[in-house]
Amino acid sequence: MKKLIISNWKMNYGPIKAGAWIRAFRRERLPKDVDIAVAVPFVSLPAARASLGRASIPALSAQDCFWAEEGAYTGEISASMLHEFGTEMCLVGHSERRAFCGETDDMIAKKAGSLQAHNIVPVICVGDTAVQRKKGEHMKVVKAQVAAAIAMLKADTKIPFVIAYEPVWAIGSGKPCVPQDARDMHVAIRGVLAKKFGATTSEKIRIIYGGSVDTRNILEYMTTMGIDGALVGGASLDPRNFGLLCRAAVPA
Repeated sequence: MKKLIISNWKMNYGPIKAGAWIRAFRRERLPKDVDIAVAVPFVSLPAARASLGRASIPALSAQDCFWAEEGAYTGEISASMLHEFGTEMCLVGHSERRAFCGETDDMIAKKAGSLQAHNIVPVICVGDTAVQRKKGEHMKVVKAQVAAAIAMLKADTKIPFVIAYEPVWAIGSGKPCVPQDARDMHVAIRGVLAKKFGATTSEKIRIIYGGSVDTRNILEYMTTMGIDGALVGGASLDPRNFGLLCRAAVPA
């Protein structure tokens, strides 16, 4: 199973800068044994696609979607629309959307289910806060988030899903989670997956880490057993730096 590295631009880069980022990134020397994707704002997806041309790296991901097929949901984008455009992946449940947009576990589960039904890989974000970790509740919180989010998903399909563990306290803080602690959480997450899908199938589901990942620590995460990749925020906004990060993720 290949490692997966996703660049999440968050609310950065309109169409002009998005196209420039993709063109610059395509000039980077990228490792062949790592899957690479970039999560782009909705308005920048067409420019990113155009700049990719016939290239398939990086794969394009959206940053969110709505669960309904169509209807009176002003401002929302459905999974069917993303599928029609050709989007390959989509983030759901990012902690910033949970915090600022009031997203619930139920909403995230419906989004993930709709994405998979429309042949788009859901990348489900889960994570604990500093307060929850201090109280010793972090494992319980994240396991509950995972169990709720996968309620409508299937594992016996050609469209897999990805779990991204992002401790809220680590995102953008410059203080990443210790790889061993991240591994322990990934083991707990895989246990939730195994309970629903079986041990053998759960081993085929990628669980990636996010939260202050950069060129200095990416290799340690990627070589820690149980961590299948990384979701990268700020360190991926510069295409050359993200290319360096992708190369640094592979042992020499």
